[in-house]
Amino acid sequence: MKLIKAEFKKSLIEAASYYPDYIVGLLTDILLLVIVMNTEGEQEKKLFAYLLWVLVNGVLSEASLCISTEKQMGTLQNLMIKPYSIMQIISVKTLIWFMINSVKALVCIGIASLFIKLSFRFEHFYIVIMVCFGCMGISYVLSALTLIFTKMASFVSIVGYLFLFLSGSILSLPEYLQYTNPLSAGSHFYALLIYQTAGVKDFFILLMLCVAYFFAGKGIFTFVFQRSKQFKWTY
Repeated sequence: MKLIKAEFKKSLIEAASYYPDYIVGLLTDILLLVIVMNTEGEQEKKLFAYLLWVLVNGVLSEASLCISTEKQMGTLQNLMIKPYSIMQIISVKTLIWFMINSVKALVCIGIASLFIKLSFRFEHFYIVIMVCFGCMGISYVLSALTLIFTKMASFVSIVGYLFLFLSGSILSLPEYLQYTNPLSAGSHFYALLIYQTAGVKDFFILLMLCVAYFFAGKGIFTFVFQRSKQFKWTY
């Protein structure tokens, strides 16, 4: 709990210091929202997929950016001697930014509701939790790559926009891509809920996929981190 409070306070200070960046980020998300709302297809399905992406994008990037910043400042080794593990630290940072991105998602919902009728239900929130949990595994993989190649963090934004297309919010996904990652699977499952064709089988497929991604990513990060000293902290 102390770690969460400390990171939350730190994030608020950063947000206050660099608020123009956050305003630009919010405006970019709103512009993308306009594009999504003007593409063909079921609008509510596409909007939900887009909101998932807004939340997932922060989950994907924060851990990698954290490690990249610490490496470039030469303070990454300090994380190893803190009372909390590096896994706990980056997980809490990701949680904090998930909360911040949730505000952006709510703003997008508010804007979208002015133009289309939404039928989102609170019980659908479990899809968001499962998808973000699974995508945390992808974040761990990106973090592991950043431990080896510091500049990998520079390409995280590209990965984020790749997932925008994989969300199905802009282009309809072909069937063979629907279960390749948690975000695509979550968007597909929500579409099945809309059309009232979702079954218990579909739910468990999504659940197992997200769990598999999380633990696979966590395992890769742990494996790489244990051998990180072999990389000689090159930049």
